[in-house]
Amino acid sequence: MRWIPPRPPWTDLALAALLGVSAVLERLTSTEVPLTVMELAAAAVIVAPIAWRRIWPLGVIAVVLLAVAATSASTHSFESGYAFFTMIVACYSVAVHARPRDAAVGAAMVATFVLVGFAVDPGRGGAGDFLFVGVLFGGAWILGHLIRGRGEEARLLRAQAAELERRRAEDAQRAVQAERARIARELHDVIAHSLSVMVVQTGVVRRRLRHDRPQDSELLEEVEETGRGAIGELRRLLGILRAHGEELSLAPQPGLDRLAPLLEQMRETGLTVGMTVEGEPVPLSAGMDLAAYRIVQEALTNTLRHAGRGARADVAIRWNGTAVELEVRDDGAGAAPPGQGAGHGLVGMRERAVLYDGTLDAGPREGGGYLVRAVLPLSGSVT
Repeated sequence: MRWIPPRPPWTDLALAALLGVSAVLERLTSTEVPLTVMELAAAAVIVAPIAWRRIWPLGVIAVVLLAVAATSASTHSFESGYAFFTMIVACYSVAVHARPRDAAVGAAMVATFVLVGFAVDPGRGGAGDFLFVGVLFGGAWILGHLIRGRGEEARLLRAQAAELERRRAEDAQRAVQAERARIARELHDVIAHSLSVMVVQTGVVRRRLRHDRPQDSELLEEVEETGRGAIGELRRLLGILRAHGEELSLAPQPGLDRLAPLLEQMRETGLTVGMTVEGEPVPLSAGMDLAAYRIVQEALTNTLRHAGRGARADVAIRWNGTAVELEVRDDGAGAAPPGQGAGHGLVGMRERAVLYDGTLDAGPREGGGYLVRAVLPLSGSVT
């Protein structure tokens, strides 16, 4: 299979073409060195490798130096401005694009070329010549080395930023999964409690009908047994979701009717809390009632964590017939304890709202403080 060299960037092709044009113009305007076919061929051999200066930087500088050395005797290329500038570009390129070891080798090659060139030319080699060439080639190499260092720092910073973003996304995903598992555990507790109540009530009715309506009593016994079996299966399912040592709770989960004790607990920590209720409350399903309670609880916890003791929070519960609106706002006037992290409270609140087709908005208030507002449509509550 024929080997095909990689295609160089168009910018480097343009640079090589520009150097070629400068070579032609230099020879056309020169009165000492006429433009000949050999001059054109030498110029092409010298400037063409520049097109691959990013792909093979060390090879390019080697080819350029060899081409200048091979053609200098017959075409005076060493004295040509285009050849001199081409070597400077090659020196800069090897410092920028080559590996550190190759860049050092390229610098040594240039230094050797200059020393040998001055040694074989009796008209050159003075202090001024060394200073002039050293400043140009050394300056080009140092400039390339500095730009390479800046580029590596920028790439490192981009890689670190990408890694931090990846970790942040993973942490956020883990937080969402953890909150969903916690919500699922609580909802299973609600279901388990409801099933337990149904089984107990069914047993009471069955015993009352045992003598008067034995057939109905037998049907209710089957319902009771099915309910007990469902509770057993639910316990096994919860074993998958629960953390080690966490027990199933069949006690009723809190709802909006338990907000008063919650607010009292917050007041005991130093947070001033007020609550208003607007509209006519309607019964909520156990799951939605729990979600509403947890949203208010988490919002007040965040207020205590970030606004600190001494702040004031106001809780508003609004019933408008189609939805229940929960609003917790604070004035941000407290001094938050140092070292408190942001946590994932908003993740849990948002997950609970979305579970019942609701919405949650949270953010800073104009003039200071923070506002959390959740809207839970009553159509998502089956009572």
